[in-house]
Amino acid sequence: MEGPKVDGAVILQFPSMTTAREAYDDPVYQAAVKHRLKGADYRVFIVDGVK
Repeated sequence: MEGPKVDGAVILQFPSMTTAREAYDDPVYQAAVKHRLKGADYRVFIVDGVK
């Protein structure tokens, strides 16, 4: 309802905030994300407590 138009969204669930941060910081993901970011603009949010 606010901000720029969003073409799509992906929601992932992790058992904890720590696990989510570890997944984001994982060297394999960080190596891949460099290529993904060349294709479009992205926003990443880690939200605690949403069910």
